[in-house]
Amino acid sequence: EGFTEAIRVNMSMIRRRMKTPDLTFEMMTVGKTSSTSVCMCYMRSRVSNALLRKVKAQLETIPLDVVLESGDIQPFLENKLSLFSSVDVTERPDTLCSKVSEGRIGVLVDGTPFVLVIPYLFVEHFQTMDDYAMNPYYATFIRFIKYVAFFISMLLPGIYVAVGTYHAEMFPPVLLLSFLKSNQSTPFPLMVEALLIHFLFEIMREAGLRFPKSVGHAVSIVGALVIGESAVNAGLVGAPMVIVVALTAMSSF
Repeated sequence: EGFTEAIRVNMSMIRRRMKTPDLTFEMMTVGKTSSTSVCMCYMRSRVSNALLRKVKAQLETIPLDVVLESGDIQPFLENKLSLFSSVDVTERPDTLCSKVSEGRIGVLVDGTPFVLVIPYLFVEHFQTMDDYAMNPYYATFIRFIKYVAFFISMLLPGIYVAVGTYHAEMFPPVLLLSFLKSNQSTPFPLMVEALLIHFLFEIMREAGLRFPKSVGHAVSIVGALVIGESAVNAGLVGAPMVIVVALTAMSSF
């Protein structure tokens, strides 16, 4: 079950799961021209009064004429001093109820199924509601894999380019021979290769999203195989760089 565009229906989905008078819905209007209905959802006994006053003041002072969805008001609720997002977006009523029971504030906007959750912690990027239905050891293992994948996606291309450019002797002997062989046949430095492959990957990912679902995944996979193989055979990029970028892309997902 997921949220819909009607704000009253979304409120009923939350109330059906949280049958307590402590759950509070506070309605207000945002947008001078659109007069869009916005609802703050929280538990009176668990929410921080300072946070509640802050979010309410931010919503009341949003300088927009038209508000059509939650993404329009999200930038006004973000923490400007943080590099990471401080506002979460969810379409699941059970997720919102779980966050509200922890003292968070949900912001429902009429006309969109995306509900904002304030505040949002960085570690929650690696958590899902399904983790709580698993064996705790397996769920911990999965979260550990997610952290490893995050650091791989962030650091692997840079480490590979830095080591290959300045400290190639750090590679194992067998890997060093393969690296030198592929690097000698390419006209570009490693930095340009990495940026080129990342650029092509982003194009293929966007193309796969825009294609119809029946052929989108097939086109993206075939396109990645064909372009990657052709680029290596043509000598534009090295095979190790393709592997590094592919591993980085999978880890980012």
